[in-house]
Amino acid sequence: MTSSRDIAYVRKMCGLGYPAQTLVHALLPAIRHLVPAHSGGVFWVDRHGEMASLYAERLLPPEAMAAYHERHYRRSQEGFAAAFERRARSPDPVSFHAFTRAEQSSDYFRDVLQPLDAYHAMYGILHDDIGPFAQMSLYRGADDRPFDVKSAAAMRGLLRYMAAGLARKGSRRPEGEATVMAEEQLGILRRDGHVVAASDHWRRLLRLAALSSVAPHLAIQESSVIARFLGEVAGRAFARAGPGAGVDAPGERLTPWGRFAWRAFRLQDFQGRRAEQVGLLIRRDEPRALALLRGAAAAGLSPQQMEVAMVLADGLSNREIGTSLGFSLNTANYHVKQVHHRLGVAERTHVEATLLDRAR
Repeated sequence: MTSSRDIAYVRKMCGLGYPAQTLVHALLPAIRHLVPAHSGGVFWVDRHGEMASLYAERLLPPEAMAAYHERHYRRSQEGFAAAFERRARSPDPVSFHAFTRAEQSSDYFRDVLQPLDAYHAMYGILHDDIGPFAQMSLYRGADDRPFDVKSAAAMRGLLRYMAAGLARKGSRRPEGEATVMAEEQLGILRRDGHVVAASDHWRRLLRLAALSSVAPHLAIQESSVIARFLGEVAGRAFARAGPGAGVDAPGERLTPWGRFAWRAFRLQDFQGRRAEQVGLLIRRDEPRALALLRGAAAAGLSPQQMEVAMVLADGLSNREIGTSLGFSLNTANYHVKQVHHRLGVAERTHVEATLLDRAR
């Protein structure tokens, strides 16, 4: 996609009106497409500039996050609130930094940044009508080139959209809105809930499914909350796997981060016998409208075609599309044909399935 299409995609996504924690999963990859980085995070603050919650594509384990809070969070040079206040007071809301060799030898870098391969960082401060309320951070690794003024200019041009999309106030979560699967990961547990094998992606999903908030000051309690959650899930899987019982122990939960569902099931050994381990499949769902928009962007549709494709997926006729988007019928007919051509579909009834497939 061209840069203008990417910007239109970010603008449209941030205008959907979803809660910040629901939107952030899809928004960060879109931002990183415009400002290349291996990962990013959003850090929301309270009125004192203290970190209230966060979402990061790469998360420190709970124990490491608790250690960060204990050792570094309030230090004068490395403290989050002090650094956030300094950046928020700057006339330029965007800054970037490449950590020097001396900085890389510090305890803070080794404890916090090195495990995340964050050798270069870019920060964008998000403001609303009241003041600064969050920080967007992007990271590059040891083998990546540093951020530069071109990267900063790209970030600067996106801040007003991100501020609108990630604000804590004014978001909605319509009751009964259709959702679709956004991601799914499998982890392996022992009978007592201890994790035997799992990817970092699964561990991130687990934390978002089990916790109502993620933040350094809460990290000391995370391990016990997660251990209790896993113990209960594994216990139910074994309880349901008795004679005549099903092997699945399903569950679901709506958290600030979205809708999560899981299936826990007894695994089998190489002889087909039930083993003393449980597979835990965790799924995160996202609003259907957000998935349709991601699919439209992945298909390379123009900003106008994105709009048309999304209402087309809702089953609107060409005349209704024209009325909804302020087109004449002839203009609506033209855009619908273009959407069909770009998606490679012959029937309007295939648009929704194609967009959802492109979103995977």
